[in-house]
Parts: sequence; structure tokens; C-alpha cells
Amino acid sequence: MKYFARLALLSALISFLGANAETKSFTDSITVSGRITNIPEKGSRTIIINECDTYKKNERRIVDIDSSGFFCERIPFSSAHTFTINYRPIYINAFAEPGDSIHVDVDASASPIEYRLSGDHASFNEQYSHAFENLAPVYSNVKLLPDTAALDDYMRTFKKEAAKTQAIVDEYVKQHSISDEVAAFLRIDNIYIIANQALEFTGKNKDEQLRFFTDPIFDLFNEENAKVMMFPYHLKGLCFQFPEYVETVPKSHIRDLMYAAIGKEGQPPRENFSDPAYYDRIYSTDNKKINIGAIKPGEIIVMEGDSITKLINQYPLEWISKQYGNRPVYLDISATWCGSCLNALATSESVRDHFKNSDILFVILWLKSNIKSWEKIAPTIHNAIHIFIPDDDMSNHLIGVFKIHSFPSYFFLNPDGSVLHDEVPRFNHSDLPEFLKSKLNL
Repeated sequence: MKYFARLALLSALISFLGANAETKSFTDSITVSGRITNIPEKGSRTIIINECDTYKKNERRIVDIDSSGFFCERIPFSSAHTFTINYRPIYINAFAEPGDSIHVDVDASASPIEYRLSGDHASFNEQYSHAFENLAPVYSNVKLLPDTAALDDYMRTFKKEAAKTQAIVDEYVKQHSISDEVAAFLRIDNIYIIANQALEFTGKNKDEQLRFFTDPIFDLFNEENAKVMMFPYHLKGLCFQFPEYVETVPKSHIRDLMYAAIGKEGQPPRENFSDPAYYDRIYSTDNKKINIGAIKPGEIIVMEGDSITKLINQYPLEWISKQYGNRPVYLDISATWCGSCLNALATSESVRDHFKNSDILFVILWLKSNIKSWEKIAPTIHNAIHIFIPDDDMSNHLIGVFKIHSFPSYFFLNPDGSVLHDEVPRFNHSDLPEFLKSKLNL
């Protein structure tokens, strides 16, 4: 009875939010609620809701689960598309339109973890989320040519692989009586999951690279594609290499997404956007300050040189301050499974060596990582303090506090307590030495 009473209360809350939209419209957001049952003793008590937009202020919300397993959160949502709800280790993919309410019930004791979706688009989301999950392993077998291959050879292989996986998707659709609407989403996913494995393609020259990103197979100007979260990342890859391309695109939601992928560097006039409200979200100067004090304490594992220490009930950055005084910190937030993280760390040894006798501390914060992998990797990265976060909930809170949307992420913590992010160069960026020198007033 308590469960149904609580569910009724939750439904009443959602109804209340909708009924009181006269002071602020909720048609620019969605409500995501749910219940996690049978959480193990050391199981995760947080979930991550990821809006899955490509612009820098994309919403990645960390939500605490209460003592009864319930959560309810409203997040900004500018257009209809798929997004993710992550309760480790599962990623639930669902579709929503602004103003929707989505509910998920998760049984954490099942192996694998089981879940059901209800609320708006319930039938669609039940089919789509499980189909996406079941088909995901198919794409681990995709084999593309090297990124420097000639375009004709590369596209021949790309299309062959896409046809092979599409045949598997079609067979799944047939066997499981998937609706035509869900099947259409799965076909778009099929192209763009593979395309997102090819975002580093360069071909033999810039012309080949542009021709790859704009090949007819991608159907770039079909706005139906924008309903699938994989699609905007292809636009981001295109606009990262060819920011000028956006000016050749007709005014549309597709062009809005392209501008969003470029960010402030290519800020257009507001009237260039088909959706002015989306423009306001992207280019708003109302930045939320990073509040390090909001980080909760917990277990951390610290590696200093050859010494490894396990510490209980610690604030990771407060520990740094107490241990090393009020020194500036170059903070790298990485994960052991992240190839670009490991590459940046390996190629930046000389920078850390150059500044090892300065006041600047290099701190690597490892989140969402495997302890055995970390024990092998960390000793190979010198002149840095390594802090491993074993607790998934603390990792999630750190992701939320620092508003991390991807690994690696870089921050600079000034002695006065201010935190820099957007202007901080990556670990292997050529501008990093001069940036660090400026912080030492050299």
C-alpha cells in the first residue's frame, strides 16, 4: 500500500507542476520520475539524466534516490528527441517532447537489471529502449578502415557495414513485431551509431573529409533525424572541422543544431535561429557557478609517487588543500576506459615535468573507472597526484558539480577559490604551457 500511496503522491506532484505552469511554462522541459527497487546494500543511490544535446550547456542532471527508491526531476528540453537515464550499469534510452512526463521502474536485484517505462510515449519507449539495448552489441563488430583511407574505399566499407547491421535490425524488427515508428528510429540509429565511430575521418585531404560528412547516406537535412540523439554528434563532427559550412544551410532546426555544435566561437545573430528560445539557452550568460562545497564526502584512494593510501569520509579537493596548502591546481577529470584521456596524459609528460617544481599541482581525478585498470595506468603517469573515486554515487555527484559532459574535462582551481573551465587548455594542447605560466605570473 505504501508504494501505491507514494506513486499517487508522485503523480499528484507531476499534475501540480503542470497545473501551475501559468507562472512559468514547463513546455521547455520534461519531468523524469521513477522508482528503483531492491537496491543492494552498496548499490548506487543516484541516477544520471542526460539531455543528449551537443551544445556546452547540455543538461546532465545527477539525481539522488530517496530512502524509498523514488526520484523526480524536471530538466530543460528544447525539442523532441531521445535522451538517456543512467542507473549504473544500464543506460535507458527514451523519447520525449517538451512538456512530457516519463516514468521508469527499475528492479536493481535482477541480473541483468530490469526496467519498465511508462508515462508519455509509453508503448514507443518500451519497445525502443529495449530494442536499442538489445541491438547495441551488434555495433561492436563494425570494422571500418583507418581514418586516413581514401574516401571511396572508406565509404565502400562504411556502406557495407551499415547494410550488414541494418539487416540485423530488420530481422529484429520482424521477430519482435516492432512498430513502424520505432523501426524508423532504429534505422536512423543504425547509420549514426556507425557514423559516430568515424568522426575522426580525415581522408586524403579536407575535400574528402567534407564529402564524407555530407555524403547522401547521412540525409543531413531530414529533420526526422534530429529526433535521435546520435544524429547531432555527426553534425558536431562536421561543424568542428568546417564551422563555415553552417552558413550554407537553410534556416531550420538542423542549422540550429549546427550552430549549437560550434558554440560561442561562431555566435550568430539571434534572428538566424529558427527557434529563438533555443538560441537563448545556448548563448545565455547566466552561468551557474561551480560549487565545490556541494561535493559530498566519501572514500577516496590517493596515489602520490609510489604511495597508495585509502582515505575514508574525505572531500577529495579539500584533502588536496589541507595536504598541499593553498596552491593552484590543474585538474584533469578522466576515466580509465577513455582512450583520449590516456592519450592526453601520455603525451603531456613533458609539461608536467617542466612545472613539477612550480606551485602548480597536477591532480588527476579518476571517475567511473575500474580499480585494477587504474592500478596499472596511474603509475605510468608521472608528476601528478592521482585520486581514484571508487564510489559510483560520489562519481556522479562530482560529474554534477563540475557539469561534466565528456571525459577528459579540465579545470583550473585558483588559490582564491574560483574555478576556471572554458578557457583551460587540454592536457596535450600547445597553449597549455603559456596558460600555466600566466597563472604563475612568469
